[in-house]
Amino acid sequence: MNKAAIYIRVSTQDQVENYSIEVQRERLEAYCKAKGMEIYNIYIDGGYSGASIERPDLKRLLSNLKDIDAVVVYKLDRLSRSQRDTLELIEEHFLKNNVDFISMTETIDTSTPFGKAMIGILSVFAQLERETIAERMRMGHIKRAENGFRGMGGDYDPAGYIRVDGLLEKNEEEATHIKRAFDLYEQLHSITKVQEVLKQEGFPVWRFRRYRDILENPLYIGKVKFSGNLYKGKHDSIICEKQFKRVQNLLQRHKGNNAHKAKMSLLTGLVRCDQCGESFVSYSTGISQKNKKPYYYYICRSRRFPSEYDVKCQNKIWSRKKLESLIIQELNNLSFEKSKSDSPMKKKVNYDRLLKEIDKKMERLINLYASNTKISSQMLESQIENLNTEKEKLIAEQSSSSETDELIPENMLELINTNFDDLEFSFKQSIVQKLVKEIHINELDVTIDWRF
Repeated sequence: MNKAAIYIRVSTQDQVENYSIEVQRERLEAYCKAKGMEIYNIYIDGGYSGASIERPDLKRLLSNLKDIDAVVVYKLDRLSRSQRDTLELIEEHFLKNNVDFISMTETIDTSTPFGKAMIGILSVFAQLERETIAERMRMGHIKRAENGFRGMGGDYDPAGYIRVDGLLEKNEEEATHIKRAFDLYEQLHSITKVQEVLKQEGFPVWRFRRYRDILENPLYIGKVKFSGNLYKGKHDSIICEKQFKRVQNLLQRHKGNNAHKAKMSLLTGLVRCDQCGESFVSYSTGISQKNKKPYYYYICRSRRFPSEYDVKCQNKIWSRKKLESLIIQELNNLSFEKSKSDSPMKKKVNYDRLLKEIDKKMERLINLYASNTKISSQMLESQIENLNTEKEKLIAEQSSSSETDELIPENMLELINTNFDDLEFSFKQSIVQKLVKEIHINELDVTIDWRF
């Protein structure tokens, strides 16, 4: 017997339209019974507009798709009032998980050829709408660039400029800073060294990545860029084109090196300095005489880029090989049984029962409002909001509890204990990311926060 999930959405106005929770539930339950479908669960979002898919029980339904065969709604707009959102839910979530979608009062049932054809027709028009909007936006951006205006990339002023009546005007103090950064990079060929000199000269030092972006940005030669093409801008340049080209040639020599190092670092994004709170980054220095390869290290970001901070961190610099070997050894020491026994025993919480109780409270509240004019709509909305907040907390706890219950898959531990070194780097990194939440370093002390 197919398992069906009933989804119900109701707002205050829906009471007038006879879409109450009670009405929808009775008719949907009768429909499922007539079709010989077993009801897996009933998901109810009370007090939510159909204009957004950010609803707690809809999210809970999507997380349970692996356990159901069909989603049944009273009417299509109960799922969403947005055609785009409706199609996204049906095509990207339901159908991709082999879950049929049925709208009881309309001829949409994706388990039938006609129902699938209806979805196809809706998809064609939705795709046309998306492409039309995208083309209009693209043409608007191109026209804006052709007219010399910078692309709309957020509500902020780019370094070196301020916006006045929609136009970019020089921020003289920052423009001097940027000009000096270009000059120094031509001399030193290193952003880190540029930061050091700028700090000595009294400039407020920015992050490494920001300087990199500035040095690559044609905005500073009076150009605007869109879709790979350059257009003459309406703003004044800060540096000349000849200097910009020279700097691009220098940057090209080093492009991708740091990113590649980070990708090949097993613990990227996991290591935290216990002395200053910054993250550790991977870097290389020197060449080994033995194997002609660089030495790789993990170092506190504050120590690696001291010019960006008031005080340089002095935490220990770790050999990448040594630190990664230590973490791998800790992974090898894990055991599935130990991870379970170390977890304190918790009383099993029946989240489904608690969620259903909230739905019943919500239903009684809405029915009371529909039959009693003494209850104001403001009071109803306030109570519904409180219940939905409580519901969202329970759903989050249920999700967290489910993840904790899984702990560590036995096959993952088997891979660690038998042939971890032989695995592809990307797979090894994914295992570490799955099990390790954060690694704290204080000189020689290394502490691991596990995810279980």
